[in-house]
Amino acid sequence: MSRLPHSNSLEFCIPEVLEDLEMIQAPTIDAVALVGYARNVMDRVEPGSDEAQALIGWMARNRDQLGLAEDLFNDADFDRGERRRNTRPIPKTRWRSFRAALDKRLCREEDRLICGQSLEAGFAAVAEALGISGLNARLFELAYRYRLDTRFERLFDCLAAARGRPGVLRRYPDLFALLIGSDAMRVNACFKPDAPLLSSGSIRIDSDGDIAVVPRLAGLIQACSLGGADVRTELLGQPMPANLPWIAFRHLGEEIEVARRIIERALATDTERGVNILLYGPPGTGKTELAAAIAAVLGVPVYLLGERNGAGEEPSRGDRLSQMLLAQRIGTTGKALYLFDEAEDLFRPRLHDREPDPKIFIHRLLETSRVPMIWAANDLTAFSPAVLRRMSLCIEVRLPPVVRRAELWQELATAEGVELDHATAHRLAGMIPAAPSVARTALRAARLAGGGAETAEMVATGMARAIGHGRAPAPETEVEAGYDPAFSNADTDLAKLADRLSREGTPRGISLLLSGPPGTGKSAFARHLAQRMGLTVLQKRGSDLFGPYVGETEARIAAAFAEARATSAFLIFDEADSLLRDRAGAQRSWEASQVNEMLTWMETHKLPFACTTNLPDTLDKASLRRFLLRITFRPLNLDQAEALFRRQFGAEPPAGLFRLDRLTPADFGLVARRVALLGLDPDPDALFSMLAEEVEGRVGAARPIGFGTER
Repeated sequence: MSRLPHSNSLEFCIPEVLEDLEMIQAPTIDAVALVGYARNVMDRVEPGSDEAQALIGWMARNRDQLGLAEDLFNDADFDRGERRRNTRPIPKTRWRSFRAALDKRLCREEDRLICGQSLEAGFAAVAEALGISGLNARLFELAYRYRLDTRFERLFDCLAAARGRPGVLRRYPDLFALLIGSDAMRVNACFKPDAPLLSSGSIRIDSDGDIAVVPRLAGLIQACSLGGADVRTELLGQPMPANLPWIAFRHLGEEIEVARRIIERALATDTERGVNILLYGPPGTGKTELAAAIAAVLGVPVYLLGERNGAGEEPSRGDRLSQMLLAQRIGTTGKALYLFDEAEDLFRPRLHDREPDPKIFIHRLLETSRVPMIWAANDLTAFSPAVLRRMSLCIEVRLPPVVRRAELWQELATAEGVELDHATAHRLAGMIPAAPSVARTALRAARLAGGGAETAEMVATGMARAIGHGRAPAPETEVEAGYDPAFSNADTDLAKLADRLSREGTPRGISLLLSGPPGTGKSAFARHLAQRMGLTVLQKRGSDLFGPYVGETEARIAAAFAEARATSAFLIFDEADSLLRDRAGAQRSWEASQVNEMLTWMETHKLPFACTTNLPDTLDKASLRRFLLRITFRPLNLDQAEALFRRQFGAEPPAGLFRLDRLTPADFGLVARRVALLGLDPDPDALFSMLAEEVEGRVGAARPIGFGTER
């Protein structure tokens, strides 16, 4: 039978060993457990074996800590108990003496009392919380005792060395069986992936068979041994606070309501298993804040898993997996949620990684988890279809559109008691495209500093710059101040079109081709339209997307569409002729493949996008069929030019303005900025000369001058 200190049986105590108690020294903490392991080994090895010599040598080196008398080792076979002088088999009489001494050590009443002060209480409490019992509990104790007790580590290592094996905690079923007095086949079955030890996350076994324990559990065992520690509290930590209200995420629409109802129904019953919600999207969109808001609206705590190991250090992938498995194993005392952030870290392949493949455990966990889980990830490509199919709901978390962010700035400002008018809120929302938590932090800082909108702007800008690694965020909406479609000369009524497309319920899957000379307002109108539709702007130039390597341009095109989809942005391609050039004239394969890539994405993109070009005649004919609306922009007509002159300069246009027939809105904007910068006198004749220079420089003098009859 096994001699384990947590066993209540003392049947192995025989009358002979109850005598001569004076040979046993004062016990040390956990000495009984060590003596029990040694006694099990003595029952299963021969006196003449290498294991026997290794065991007696270990006993001699640790005799004081084991409470064994020095006289046991004072003879010709030992040198002060430090080293065997020869390799002769241990005489059977001596072997029986050692066995009797260990039996006496195990039978002492005070030794059983000492167990209450040792690690035994910690092992028992943690194993019970994890639902580990019987042989699994004994193996659990052995693995963690190797980590926590150097004396046992030396015993295990010397026995492994006696069998010609490395001195590391490795999956040696025969050695584990030897120490706990069991059968090697039963022990080996306990090390299978679906057995409690591994499926609970209590231990990990890598590809070499090395056994790793969980630092957090090791510390928990020690804490429970000292008394007063609660396993669940120590393992889960404190719940996450909800920093943002539920309404901060209403831009995500019905999806988050469905998520709330799914989790609410799962929490209402004890029989529902495998409820998992995946929140994905770019960093900074507020995924963890959304998880906390879901928990808050349901009135339950949410615990963040896998943030640190038991030593307070950054956890490895194995540490994070273990904590997640352990958390599901112990459950919670009441209704709660678990959050696993940066979940893609579990699934990315790693070179030279000896840790077990997490998919072995994850697939089963997703189907059987007792506590509903929210998974947050930045990179969806790390997830296999097998994992995604096991999710109850997948939600793409996007930044709120600029209009909604402006509302949120005002709502949070009211909650913090900071004065913030509508215009300032809208400006901040467009200037700082960041998660709602940035707005809340900035407004809280403004309240604490006794400041107002200026302080909030300073804090938010600094935080956004820090998040961008020193780069200030680019404003998402770059609508020119005072842009008016009336000053764009197009073959379509732009004002009516913007009104139509910005109506609620209008389909969002629209595509526009905006063509015409430079400066006529193509990109400005696209940005204006995005603002009217309540969308942020994602603007790309053809030259920005070209890459020097084969396939790189195609990848950047795909990434641009993916980014627009991930952020619900209005995508604008400037210089689109460079991306959609007619394939009939292609001389290299990559010239055609990049056009094919653009056409594929244009066909399937479900959000608004626009392409602008100065050279519409060079576009691939197939691309024209992909545009729902094709709008041609022309230079200003005379009425528009005169009206824009009055608006821009506050003066009547000169009589000769009709001669500048190629004026564009960009010409007026450039001249106005030059006058303001240089402090020039806005004399109409001088302004006329500057406008003429702009037209001359752009189109040359080859064309006849004059508006003709167009008004």
